[in-house]
Amino acid sequence: MGLDLAKLRVFVAVVDHHGFSAAADHLGLSQSTVSFHVQSLERHLEAPLVRYEQHTVRLTPAGEQVYRRAQRMLRDEQRLMRSIRDDHASQAAFGVSMAFEQPFFFDKVLAPYRRAHPDVVLSVRFGRSVGLAEEVLDDELDLAYVLGWQVPTHVRYERLHQTRFTLFVARSHPLARAGTVTAGQVARAGLITAPLDDVEWVHYGQVLREIDLGPSDTTLEINGIQARFLAAAAGMGVVGVFRPAYADDDAGDTLTALRMDRPMPSVEAGLVSRRSVAPGAAVQALADSIRRAAVGHE
Repeated sequence: MGLDLAKLRVFVAVVDHHGFSAAADHLGLSQSTVSFHVQSLERHLEAPLVRYEQHTVRLTPAGEQVYRRAQRMLRDEQRLMRSIRDDHASQAAFGVSMAFEQPFFFDKVLAPYRRAHPDVVLSVRFGRSVGLAEEVLDDELDLAYVLGWQVPTHVRYERLHQTRFTLFVARSHPLARAGTVTAGQVARAGLITAPLDDVEWVHYGQVLREIDLGPSDTTLEINGIQARFLAAAAGMGVVGVFRPAYADDDAGDTLTALRMDRPMPSVEAGLVSRRSVAPGAAVQALADSIRRAAVGHE
């Protein structure tokens, strides 16, 4: 019996999400079902693939080999599925930094694009910038809109604009009524951040240090930018996000930007595409939509 792609997909999710519970949430399965698939795969291969160390999943040497090959098999499956879709349907697989998972991006970029190109089959995936750039390199995405933390050398990177780091609180929060806010006041209110072991924390930490804040000022760790917005809207602390000039001042009806007593740091954002492949019409139009949003705002 050959390898079951469904079991491989579950195994890869366990590794990517650092545990059975998180993989179950991601896949919409029960934790027992996820455990069953991984154990079944281990029995089939007659080798242990994962072990728990320090509350996270670690791969065994056999698991490392299976994980790499499973990723290739699943990518091949995706390419095959995309190739047998309706040949007449334009399509674009688009990766977006989770920093832009905010209303302004949908209002200023995605909605105008959809109105202009209603027949395009558009797949949008939010994620970490470095990982999205690598997915473009691996032919999993056609285009990615990322923060320029660390871009792989074998992709094409087009600088677009700067994104300013902005701190938000609930409109009912005491800091929302302050004229100007100091780093000390933010620290006392508490930062809401991604988990400190997040792959991009090394870059995010540098941004915080530029405004005299740091990991010790984090009082709430939440995975997912929308979840962090909800926590801030509930008055649970201060959330920091990157905002391009074309974004509105406020992040929705429940949050307001703090007026800090110092200049806020900026990070470059741009487009990642493959060097060796000319973009199709749908992908080129998508890139143009992002460029138009950024024009005149630098």
